[in-house]
Amino acid sequence: MATSDNRPRLGIDLGTTATCVCVVDGSGEARVLANREGGATTPSAVYLGADGTAVVGDLALDQRAYEPGRVITEIKREIGGDYTVAVPGGHLRPEQISALILRQAVEDALEALGTAVPAAGPLASAVVTVPAYFGTAERARTREAGRIAGLDVLDLVNEPTAAALASGLRGTPAGRAVLVYDLGGGTFDVTVVLMFPDEVRVVATGGDARLGGADWDRVLVDLVLDRMGDFPDEEDPRTSPRLMAGLLGQAQAVKVALSTSTEQMLTMRTAQGHVHRMVISRNDYEKATSDLLDRTLDFTGDLIAQARAAGVPTIDDVLLVGGMSRTPAVARRLDETFPHLPAPRLAADAELVVAKGAAQVAAGESRKVVDVTSKGYGVLITRDTGRPSLGSAVHWIITPNTPLPTSGRHPLCTVRDGQTTMRVAVYESTTDVLSDDEADHIRLDERTMEGLPRDSRRGDPVELDFSLGADGVLRIDAHAANGARLRIETQVRGRDSDVLAPLPGLRR
Repeated sequence: MATSDNRPRLGIDLGTTATCVCVVDGSGEARVLANREGGATTPSAVYLGADGTAVVGDLALDQRAYEPGRVITEIKREIGGDYTVAVPGGHLRPEQISALILRQAVEDALEALGTAVPAAGPLASAVVTVPAYFGTAERARTREAGRIAGLDVLDLVNEPTAAALASGLRGTPAGRAVLVYDLGGGTFDVTVVLMFPDEVRVVATGGDARLGGADWDRVLVDLVLDRMGDFPDEEDPRTSPRLMAGLLGQAQAVKVALSTSTEQMLTMRTAQGHVHRMVISRNDYEKATSDLLDRTLDFTGDLIAQARAAGVPTIDDVLLVGGMSRTPAVARRLDETFPHLPAPRLAADAELVVAKGAAQVAAGESRKVVDVTSKGYGVLITRDTGRPSLGSAVHWIITPNTPLPTSGRHPLCTVRDGQTTMRVAVYESTTDVLSDDEADHIRLDERTMEGLPRDSRRGDPVELDFSLGADGVLRIDAHAANGARLRIETQVRGRDSDVLAPLPGLRR
């Protein structure tokens, strides 16, 4: 489907390990737009060449065997943070690297549509998915990645919400409660949504933006190396980035195969030409990775309790999403741990359903989506204005799992007579568990409000109005009785020392 100016409206799942682009066709069905190699997804990998160009996808992964230090993977885990990649002329931030992935995926999608890459203006309009557990910084930089890639980003939609939209499950007038367990290549989300005929309402969400299939891969690599034992007469593979890259690729293949077979052969050739062969059983693999799966089950149990507290005592469906959900242990352990839940069912096209849901939103999905914030937002306050020596604490004005958009108000108070300025420090929680210790959380912004009356008295209030939009942008309006005012719209800043390098050109 295209916009009024004939730009395609795309749904994009910008994944940690793979990216997928979909469009709603003339029949109203969401379909995957294959890349140039014919694949439904493009590996989210970038090779940064010495000549200042970049290669994306399978060709980038191929370079791990030769120049592993130039291949960037799992960049989604770094977006929103201070991570940078040094290149000639400066640094690249995660959003720039993500933009390269988006650019190639969308150019391939346009080719699949038979649409030329425009000479000017946006390539396409797009809805891009993000983990439900992404905070303000991650969302802002994902949107920026789309802009750098040349996209008109219509919206960001949470991955579990997109999956629910595309699942084929029908809403009911009373609300059909669906638990979406989304275990992807690099992130884990678990969300409870109520599906109505004309609305999808998120009840509660949780998860971990740094837990996913990539962690299973690394455990499997460690399992292989432990079995190989010591290396008295040959190079230890751990000291060779090239050998480790090759082993990681094999481990990923074994992991996928063990979803359908009970054992798999792995063969590794060392630098000296020695060949190591071993059989990895599904039981060995599941035992080694059980702690990772336990973490997802802990999040799931907490979320079920949160949904119950929010007035949703019964779950009608359990939907498994993401490639890692194909692992047989996932459905089995969910059944064992939560016997009161319906039997989990794997979403059709589990790796593609998120992009399909995004495409439906881009095309104008008729159902209203009411999402929640996965994080808390607050301000630093003095514990006792009469005793500043007691230190500071974070006071939470917006709490996790509050429906969006939302707002809240809280006063800051002066701590001494004649105070004419006030520091306003805004915080975002790192999890859905709130504490008042500022060290536990992320400082989003800090400004100084000036112009308070010179005759102010200790304890005089400055009102703070917090507003968090469905777009994830937090806006704060601080105002004092004398009319002094400070407006803050949370901005995501890189490190001042960073010199950004130009975006490399894509090489096919």
